[in-house]
Amino acid sequence: MALFTRVLFTIVGEHTLCVECSDMGEPTAVAPTAEGLRQSLSRLIPNFLKLINYIQPLTVNKEVLRVVLLERGRQAGVNLELDDVSDMRFEAGLAVAAEMYPLHPFDIQVHIGLFTWLGFIIDDLNAKLGPDLENFQSRFFRGDQQPGVILQCFAGVLRSMTDYFEPVTANLIVLSALAFVNSNAIELRQDYQNIVPTREAISWPYYFRDKEGLPEVYTYFCFYKDLCPDISRFMPAAPEMGKFINLTNDILSFYKEEKAGEVRNYIHKRALCLGHSPLQVLESTMSDCALAYTRTVAIFKGSHPYEELWHAYAMGYITMHFNTRRYLLSEILL
Repeated sequence: MALFTRVLFTIVGEHTLCVECSDMGEPTAVAPTAEGLRQSLSRLIPNFLKLINYIQPLTVNKEVLRVVLLERGRQAGVNLELDDVSDMRFEAGLAVAAEMYPLHPFDIQVHIGLFTWLGFIIDDLNAKLGPDLENFQSRFFRGDQQPGVILQCFAGVLRSMTDYFEPVTANLIVLSALAFVNSNAIELRQDYQNIVPTREAISWPYYFRDKEGLPEVYTYFCFYKDLCPDISRFMPAAPEMGKFINLTNDILSFYKEEKAGEVRNYIHKRALCLGHSPLQVLESTMSDCALAYTRTVAIFKGSHPYEELWHAYAMGYITMHFNTRRYLLSEILL
């Protein structure tokens, strides 16, 4: 039975947001005028970039990596489909490897690219993969075959992490990846979809965001074992790096998700807990993200090669969002 809905109007600056709510009080859609949303973001995003001293990196040539990554996928049975959405997933995986880890050896870039390409497929097609996601971990730990090429290939990528990363670092990467798969399974459950966060559950939005966002994966991908064998040099920065990773994606995915009517994300959940508008939460999230960035810079200051690896990653991470069609940021005048 369809839920009854009611409509609330929130004024953010000079723009009116129309928020449609279920009878449980949960926002189900946010519809500022498209132009109003773009105007707000054209102001907020440049301010965020100033807070983190963003400098656009040099353009990276991805062509060789593109060819090798496609071939690696083909060998594993993962082929690029002809539709535009499939192409965007691949391009995003390619951009992550090339632009966020430009100082890494080529073979590690290929490994990161394949992991990310598969991750985007799992994230986008979780409803299709369905129950196979719930039991991914138990099959993985038993060494059982995974159903379907995507999950089997993903399991193989996880098992090969120790080829490139110290064992304890690889373990952290794998645990974060398993949490990501499990989060995709959780999102499909009706009992999860019935959750309505309250003010008392203020920590819930970030808790789930941290599970689904792969922060430790992309944090520890920075520190491959041949260059960074000493975990004491980078592990203290991991919490702040992870927060920067999660929140930057929330900030730069906001436009795409608003266009899609997506409300089960960190920004909207936190807005519901606080009784604020999503744009108000977005603005405070930018401040939180900039603080995490500043703390990470301070931790790595004067520490070679960690300072360079972090800066290349952070600037490349921002650039990847701008250069990847998936995030639709070309529609915003920045």
